[in-house]
Amino acid sequence: MLRDYLNVVQEALSAQKDIYQVKEQRLHLAQQEYRQLNDAWRDKSSSKTSCKTCDSIHVSVT
Repeated sequence: MLRDYLNVVQEALSAQKDIYQVKEQRLHLAQQEYRQLNDAWRDKSSSKTSCKTCDSIHVSVT
């Protein structure tokens, strides 16, 4: 009876470990996607700022 209980507990623990690993992988992917989107937004944002700066300099010089 004790062996049966320990087998059930071991299987449950193994299932919980698998669920934890999947959640950890999902978190890693979400963090990676966030970083990529944030970098793309930052690049696009700084690109627009640079263009506005270039335009204002061009207007001032002309």
